[in-house]
Amino acid sequence: MKIRPYLTFDGQCAEAINLYKRAFRTDTLEYTLFDQMPAIPGFTLPEEYKSRVLQATMAFGGDFIRLSDCGYAPGFKLNEQESERISLAIEATVDEIKHAFCVLAEEGRVGMGLTETFWSPCAGVVFDKFGVMWNLSAHE
Repeated sequence: MKIRPYLTFDGQCAEAINLYKRAFRTDTLEYTLFDQMPAIPGFTLPEEYKSRVLQATMAFGGDFIRLSDCGYAPGFKLNEQESERISLAIEATVDEIKHAFCVLAEEGRVGMGLTETFWSPCAGVVFDKFGVMWNLSAHE
């Protein structure tokens, strides 16, 4: 069994992918827009959803995460508040942690500044501009 994060956005998925590419020096393995999905009889996708991300997969070390714009559902609104209920824990080198932290904090909010702790030579918490909580910890 494996557990993998699946991050959802409300029209900002492509922007989030670009931020995460910079922060984690990674790339997408797969990238599909809503406009590329097979036709569904009796359903017309609204024009503004055609350029949204249906699903993307990004490499993270030897693993991956998935991302998507939440999809089309009339009246459905994605929770816009940041939350501490779930965070993505990233373990990497000190340099990788410092780089990711700085990029994610650019338009985000620092929850715990980078510091040496009893469990890590460099750890910190940052909420990115989309409200995703990143728990970063160096292990060398």
